[in-house]
Amino acid sequence: MTTSIPKVLILSSTVASSRVGASAAGFCLQRLGVETVILPTTLMGRHPGWGTPGGGATDSERLRDVWSGVAEQNIIFDAVLTGYMGETEHVDLGVEIIDHVKAGNANAIIAVDPVMGDHGALYIPEGRAKAIIERLISKADFITPNMWELDYIKARSTELPDCLITSVLHGDKIGAVWQSETERWQVSHAKFESVPHGGGDSLAALFLGRLLLGDIHANALAKSVASVFELMRAADALDAGELPLVRMQAFINDAIPLELRT
Repeated sequence: MTTSIPKVLILSSTVASSRVGASAAGFCLQRLGVETVILPTTLMGRHPGWGTPGGGATDSERLRDVWSGVAEQNIIFDAVLTGYMGETEHVDLGVEIIDHVKAGNANAIIAVDPVMGDHGALYIPEGRAKAIIERLISKADFITPNMWELDYIKARSTELPDCLITSVLHGDKIGAVWQSETERWQVSHAKFESVPHGGGDSLAALFLGRLLLGDIHANALAKSVASVFELMRAADALDAGELPLVRMQAFINDAIPLELRT
């Protein structure tokens, strides 16, 4: 925890008309009172789940040039959050950014959302997934995979950092698990027939934000999953297809924490 306002650098996708990727993560962190700097690994018009997204991956050299301008500002970051990598070269840049941030603040938290697949298949090239596992995850303090991603990573890596695991089933419910060498906590909530876009991006950001604001891991889990659950419930009621982050933003701060189980 810092005495000033925490600052997070987000390296993830930017989608103009959808609250996903960095658009979701940045808003959630800002609503908690955390400052953000966003480096966009994609520039797309809409989430691919809605159809042809428009745009595509950010040119790696252009993104590196943007980062050079940020680096010249000499900002001391309290955390780095990486998400969707639009090109394999973005992984290399992520490693450089993490090293730069850690040089300025050895206590900075490195959170990696290994966005690579679900439902039994990768949705990025295998080489890019390999780069994320070998080069980004090895730098992480914790990662936020879904269950399928966790199994994929474990089959290809001998060591894992701490994990915030999403999409964990518990009977007829679903939720998330925080797992480290010393502790394991789980929270669950009702499942939805249709899962709106942006939940994983929001959860990773909210969990990180809660840690930066001083919560222990268990409380950060209970609070952040509760917020996403309420936002998902609102999306389901509104048939929104995406989390209504702006309309229902009060839930980011005020959702009742879910019950913790070991």
